[in-house]
Amino acid sequence: MKNWVIGAILVLLVAAAYYYFKVYQPTGPGGPTTKTLAVEEPVKKQLRVPETISPEPVTEPQPQPETGVEEENIPLPTLVESDPVVLESLGGLLGQSAVAERIVNDNVISRFVATIDMLGGRQIPAIVQAIEGPEGKFLVTLNANPETVISNEAGDLIPQFFIDPANFSRYTPYVEALEAADSAQLIENYRFFYPLLQEAYRQMGYADGDFNTRLLATIDDLLATPAITAPVALIKPEAYFLYTDPDLESRSAGQKILLRMGTENAARVKAKLAEIRAAL
Repeated sequence: MKNWVIGAILVLLVAAAYYYFKVYQPTGPGGPTTKTLAVEEPVKKQLRVPETISPEPVTEPQPQPETGVEEENIPLPTLVESDPVVLESLGGLLGQSAVAERIVNDNVISRFVATIDMLGGRQIPAIVQAIEGPEGKFLVTLNANPETVISNEAGDLIPQFFIDPANFSRYTPYVEALEAADSAQLIENYRFFYPLLQEAYRQMGYADGDFNTRLLATIDDLLATPAITAPVALIKPEAYFLYTDPDLESRSAGQKILLRMGTENAARVKAKLAEIRAAL
């Protein structure tokens, strides 16, 4: 069975449900001035597609289902019965072992559609994640001597951190998988499976919208992610990390994902996205 576009897009979304992390608190004021901390990933939950942010209108042609996939006489499954077909197709692209280890095996299309839709919002709830997180734990380095002291309303100092560069290599295997995917084959299969993607999108409440328009808008937003070469600063006022820079914190969940991958990985993902965008 031919490979499917969902595999390629999913690998770039690997961190989508993992933006807000819980972290071990630093030990007392007498602790070390620099400390690398490991962040626990959130517990996975069963899919319940939440309300989403309405996409900005983008005028683009919808994909047509006249593709080479039909020449193989592969029947299009119903949405409710599509998981086995989807997972088998992903196995042809990423390898069966990788799919078994990385891909959430239920409601795959609905999870994928919901994730794409939410990448333009502020965060992506874990309940819609379609892919397992990378190996290891998210690493941050304590910023013991920040240029600006930040306090909460009670006057307590808010801990500040940097994303540890050692964290970036955790995302490299996913980036390499995305680069290795054949863009023409991905687009061909995307067009064939598009009716199921559109059906899942309509089920989210977009009675008059089309998923292709939303996908293109999401890709455009990701391509607009700024390239950050300086260490990325974080604060942790409560349970979750926030970007110290208000401009970065105000950006979409999708852009924050690329920022957390590191400059080199982000540039490689954006290059592949631009190639896919041009084909779409």
